[in-house]
Amino acid sequence: MIDIVQYREILAELREKVNQKSEEKIEGIVMAVREGHMVKKLKDRTGIQLCANYPDAQMNGTFDNHSDRNKVLIFLLEKVPSGQQTDEAELQHYARIQRMMRILRDSLLENDAFCGELRSGDDLLTEWEYDICGGWNGLSIGLYIEDFD
Repeated sequence: MIDIVQYREILAELREKVNQKSEEKIEGIVMAVREGHMVKKLKDRTGIQLCANYPDAQMNGTFDNHSDRNKVLIFLLEKVPSGQQTDEAELQHYARIQRMMRILRDSLLENDAFCGELRSGDDLLTEWEYDICGGWNGLSIGLYIEDFD
């Protein structure tokens, strides 16, 4: 399993990389076990948030020679009042988040976001998000990270 403190540091590095390259800035990082947990943590937040799950892990191999495949979900979300945007405003909102997600995705693919024994797989799934975690919109990216003990 990925050490969750180390994982939080990886997220902080990703935030920094995005903020250096983007006009828009990520205001904070929120980690949660499940969506209900995330709703509570996002309650009073504003601005664009980098949100992530606590990764679940599946061990492969034997005691002496194994790796863990960690399921990671990372979100770039911003609270948007439901039904109060025109179609054009909604499109522009998603376009801003998309530009930031491309920077985040490219940082993940560069693999320098991960310390020595961690590496990401090549399958990244990016999805649009609407009205999740209590009214937040944006994009998510799903991937697996392998770590070796």
